[in-house]
Amino acid sequence: MRAAVAIEWLKLRRSRVVRTATAVLVFVLPGSAAAFMAAYLSGGDSQLAAKVSTVLNGRTWADYLGLIGQFSSVGALLAVGVVVCWTFGREFSDGTIGSLFALPISRARIAWAKGLVVLYWGLATSILGVLVAVLLGLALALDAAGGAEIAQAAMMPVGVATLTTLLALPLALVASAGRGYLPGVGALLAIVVVTQIVTALGAGAWFPWAAPGLWSGLGGAELAAQVTPLQLAMPCLVGALGMSLAAWWWKHCEVV
Repeated sequence: MRAAVAIEWLKLRRSRVVRTATAVLVFVLPGSAAAFMAAYLSGGDSQLAAKVSTVLNGRTWADYLGLIGQFSSVGALLAVGVVVCWTFGREFSDGTIGSLFALPISRARIAWAKGLVVLYWGLATSILGVLVAVLLGLALALDAAGGAEIAQAAMMPVGVATLTTLLALPLALVASAGRGYLPGVGALLAIVVVTQIVTALGAGAWFPWAAPGLWSGLGGAELAAQVTPLQLAMPCLVGALGMSLAAWWWKHCEVV
């Protein structure tokens, strides 16, 4: 298993897709949130300031890092989702799936190795993105706060990123069964659209892919307060089930 993880980690590190997704999680999302906060702090009656005021209600660390969580609920899902699709679909798109049948390690373990590597990468880059956001927040000179207060506020975006990373894992089954990363990317876009529809209908908190975003305040403080621990636990179940089904599929798949 260690050998499989090491090989998959090597593939991940050398992928341009992963490098681009890493840049999004570590720099683009925190930079966007910092830009929004800077526009809010500058005040004024510009059109940008008016739009920013609809998503920011204060200049505290909780407001700022909560915005990172809102961005991560969508941006991290897209970034991690694309990496999941590439990781599991590239073996079929590149025509290397047949060589895996000759390896001494089972294909199910290879699938689990892929999932564990993506999970580790997604969590590590998301946490690094929060650290970058904290540095940018210090540069913005937000309201004075102690280290404990900043750490507590950072728990929100870290939690959202963790749940969102888990929610991307079921795409492994779609990319594998679809024998390429494009079916997985198509499913990812469909999830984003369905999430918006379900949320608009008022049932978002019970839809696993919508719960983290609502918890972060994407639908307002009132809806965020209504999200229950059970609803936040559903992404964990979805991620574990999706990864288990992907490993089962890899164990029984045949090269066509």
